[in-house]
Amino acid sequence: MAVFFPFTGIWGVMSEEYLKWDCQSFVDKPLRVDRFPLMRPVQYERTDMLSETVSREGHNGTGLSINVSSTGLCLLMDWEPQGQEVLRVHVPMPIAKSQTPTLAEVCWTRPVPLSSNELYFVGLKFVL
Repeated sequence: MAVFFPFTGIWGVMSEEYLKWDCQSFVDKPLRVDRFPLMRPVQYERTDMLSETVSREGHNGTGLSINVSSTGLCLLMDWEPQGQEVLRVHVPMPIAKSQTPTLAEVCWTRPVPLSSNELYFVGLKFVL
């Protein structure tokens, strides 16, 4: 099936492979109730698990927050971090134009469907 992607302005082909997201992971989980859409740049750095200091090489940069809750956030990133990796993220505050640094653990990653840019949705759980 041919489809048009308005965000990129590109025509593409959609196969059922891209539509097979694991919907069962969302069933009977009340975690989605307190999520709020928030699309803002989020700076991040790789860290060691129990340290707030930046200590790992590479993959420091900026992602785009998709939504945020009291327990974590969904971030759009241009690389795929490993599960349980800890990042220091500067969480945007919706009211003020400020950011709060905190540690967040990678819970899950999903490739963005129909993207040729190797983008990933990354689910992060706040650690501190």
